[in-house]
Amino acid sequence: MLWLTWRQHRAQLLVTLGFLAVLGGVLLLSGQFATDAANGETSLYCHGGGTPCREYDAGLENLYQKIYPLIAMVPFVPLLAGVFWGAPLLAREYERNTHQLAWTQSVGRGHWLAVKFGVLAGYAMLAGLASGQIFGRWLEMFPGKAETFAETSYFGAVGIAPAAWWLFAFTLGTAAGVLVRKTLPAIAITVAVFVAASIVLLVLRPHYAEPVRTTGPDPAAKGALIVNMGRVAPDGREMSSLDEVPGCPLGLGKSVCALAAGYQDFTVYQPVGRFWRFQWTEAGILLAATAVLGGVAVGGTVRRRR
Repeated sequence: MLWLTWRQHRAQLLVTLGFLAVLGGVLLLSGQFATDAANGETSLYCHGGGTPCREYDAGLENLYQKIYPLIAMVPFVPLLAGVFWGAPLLAREYERNTHQLAWTQSVGRGHWLAVKFGVLAGYAMLAGLASGQIFGRWLEMFPGKAETFAETSYFGAVGIAPAAWWLFAFTLGTAAGVLVRKTLPAIAITVAVFVAASIVLLVLRPHYAEPVRTTGPDPAAKGALIVNMGRVAPDGREMSSLDEVPGCPLGLGKSVCALAAGYQDFTVYQPVGRFWRFQWTEAGILLAATAVLGGVAVGGTVRRRR
């Protein structure tokens, strides 16, 4: 069965391996551009509220902003496992009616599914870990980007979370293939559910733990996941940082004027020290969803008579 699994799926596995190799090469090449882009000119980015201003190299930040649209696509790379590995795994067998031949041999359908699913699921997790390490190492070239909550868009693409996302995508594709028995509809369902899950966890991520609330400047808010921020008026009323402060000019000098008038900045955030806690939390959520989808795939395969 192991040899059969390799023969039937080696194309997908080799293409994925090649993709990761190309990704690593592109990031390595862009690292050279990043080195050349660093100009030593220091600029400040001020988030507002009680969050300290962040210093960064202007040349590196300019390069980062130019390639950010590509960076924002990295969290969707696990769809490769769902679309090319998971969806065709059983749907293609049903379309070709080869499942009837495969499951009437000496190998039962439970054993057949366990070996195929187990091998490919293991490869999916390894691919996820590899992509997370590659992307994480690349981010280290941009100070303040790696292991921070400053950019939640790629939180699931670094650390251990990518392994869970790859496994989730693969299992989702497999379950979709079992339910609809057609490859193209299974791919469409996989893409739609994966995108929906990404949006849901993006919204839930700031609430994995009770956030910290501070008033006034807070150095611990640097690089943190900002949940909310604003000002507290002298009468205790909360307002946005963008709201007008009576008697204070707009733009530069507004914060100093507001502070002198008795207004205080407040920040609600998740400290950067919770990065790995949130990584494990997200991985746990995805593994729980993966277990449910795996049950759907196994139950739909083993119990169906034809």
